[in-house]
Amino acid sequence: MLPSQIHPPPFVMKLVHRLTDPHPSLTRVSDRRDAQMMALILVATLLLMIVRRFVISITDPFASDTLIIFVVNTGIVFACYLLSRTIHYRKAMLALLVALLLSSYIQTINRAFNDPTHLSEVPMWMIAVLLIGGLIIQWQTLLGLTLIYLVGLVMLPAVVPGLKFANIRFSLEFTIGLTFLITAITALRQWELRRNEEQGRMLTASEGRYRTLLEAGFEAIIVHDNGLILDLNDALLEMTGHTSAEQLIGKMTIELTTPDARPTIAKYYASRTLNSLVYESVLQHVDGHRVDVEVRSRSITYQGQVVRVIAMRDITQSKQSSEQIKNLFDSLDRVFYSFNAVTAQVLQISPSCEKLYGYSPQEFYDDRLIWDKIIHPEDMPRFRDEFRKVNRDQHDLQPFRIIRKNGDVRWVEVLVTPVYNAADELTRFDGLATDITERRLIEAEQREFQAERERSLVLRQFITDASHDLRTPLATLYTSLYLLRRVVPPDENVSRYLTTLETQTAHLSRVLDDLFTMSRLDSPESYVEKSRLDINQLMDNVVNAQKTVVAKKQLKLQYFPAQTPIIVMADKDYLLVALTHVVNNAVQYTPDGGSITIRTCTTNRYAAQIEIADTGIGIQPSEIDSIFDRFYRSDRARKTDIGGVGLGLSLARKIMEVHNGFIEAESTPGEGSIFRIILPLMLK
Repeated sequence: MLPSQIHPPPFVMKLVHRLTDPHPSLTRVSDRRDAQMMALILVATLLLMIVRRFVISITDPFASDTLIIFVVNTGIVFACYLLSRTIHYRKAMLALLVALLLSSYIQTINRAFNDPTHLSEVPMWMIAVLLIGGLIIQWQTLLGLTLIYLVGLVMLPAVVPGLKFANIRFSLEFTIGLTFLITAITALRQWELRRNEEQGRMLTASEGRYRTLLEAGFEAIIVHDNGLILDLNDALLEMTGHTSAEQLIGKMTIELTTPDARPTIAKYYASRTLNSLVYESVLQHVDGHRVDVEVRSRSITYQGQVVRVIAMRDITQSKQSSEQIKNLFDSLDRVFYSFNAVTAQVLQISPSCEKLYGYSPQEFYDDRLIWDKIIHPEDMPRFRDEFRKVNRDQHDLQPFRIIRKNGDVRWVEVLVTPVYNAADELTRFDGLATDITERRLIEAEQREFQAERERSLVLRQFITDASHDLRTPLATLYTSLYLLRRVVPPDENVSRYLTTLETQTAHLSRVLDDLFTMSRLDSPESYVEKSRLDINQLMDNVVNAQKTVVAKKQLKLQYFPAQTPIIVMADKDYLLVALTHVVNNAVQYTPDGGSITIRTCTTNRYAAQIEIADTGIGIQPSEIDSIFDRFYRSDRARKTDIGGVGLGLSLARKIMEVHNGFIEAESTPGEGSIFRIILPLMLK
């Protein structure tokens, strides 16, 4: 077994501690160490003195002088031992040295009188005392006590009769040589101890400051050696969710990160560019969620070795906010930009530029003349003139057109802010561009709607006035024709002329009625009085009203009503006008001998359908979407002798709309047309 592996029994160690532990009033570590060492030396000295006395008592039982010296020396050492465990341990050592020196000098004088040939034994004990004292007291005090002893030794020949200098020469030389050697060693040792203590205090203070800063810091801090965690602060525990530093000390720093973040960290450390690093990473919280951090790393000296310190700042909320702002900017039609006031070089532009202009941010950075491609050539002169007027305040440029990368033309509105430096020099322009294409379209539609509304108001007023003004002449015509029939003698030619006048007067009256009805339906104050109606019965009335014309044109009119009543909520007068116009349209544009088929049915639980099919002249595909426009007549209709002003179908559609229904048509030129009217059924 090696000596370093030999350990005293526990009770021996316990006894040694009880005999040497200093008083609690000694708080400094160095004082407690010196006091404990002195107590241990004095206990050992007492044991040696007792053993020596025991040996002398066996070999020389009658040596009474040594017994007195033993008792005196033992008393002195024991008294000093008691003092060594208090705050006066240095005084105890000084008193021990003085007492032992005095005892040694008395023994020297005694030997000089009785046995001058053995004077050299006493200085040897003197040297042992000096060695012990050198461990505790200052070397200056040690040297002074030794000089006093040497002076006393030199004076011995003058005090002791018959004692010659030759008798003390060895003791003198031996004491002087070893004294100066011990003093020099003691001085060097004490200087080294003071230096070590000063360094220890500085290190303790430095570590205290470091620990204070470490614990007081808001950032999470790790001290590691080649990735092995040596120390950390509470902020890291809070950031990762751990409860104690012992859970992390001794682990590798990379174990704290998420798996996807580790390759980036490994790349940094593999590059060996470790003087100072700043990068972003992701920590893994103990509950599983991710913590985005900004990492700063550099080398420091820690407890005498060069290690690295990592400071981490939680940027999770900052990244989330940045991402939300980025998403917001990307989702907007607005583009934030900044460009040089002298060179027009784009300095910064938001990613939403690609959505507005069709060009990526990098294309803006690479091409200084990209604005010449984007701004519409016709608007470029006006754009440049307005830009020259931008002064120190924000300036709204007049909307202008841009040409996107794919060739589309858009309208934009730009807010420009000039930016000046400290020398009051214009350095750049910051701006905000907004896509207003849809807004301009809406504004144009609103203007068109307003114009149409104004035209409608004018037309409605005209129709109202015209209807009122024309009804009186029409009434006069009706009365005159009636009277002519009664007073004019019967004549075939006169009767034919009167019939023609009556027919045209009736037609003119119907046109005025239609105009008046359309005007009334266009009015915002129009009111539709709905009641419960049976479509089958209403359609039967319309068919019966057309029998005279149908018979005259030799048309085949077939009506197939639904098996059960079809009930709707509608205004009877308006609905009768609409159905009459659609059926009349079929009768008018079906040649003599043709056929017309009318059916009523329900398409589902919620809608009624009226279908009017004819074998008339049909409608051209290019005109099918226009037949419901007001005053529209197809080219083929104009070539016929059929009267009308093109209001019948438009009026029918208007009446369907106010009843939450609709009318549609399909046609094959030369074969005929089919009109379908859809109305909501009355809920049961």
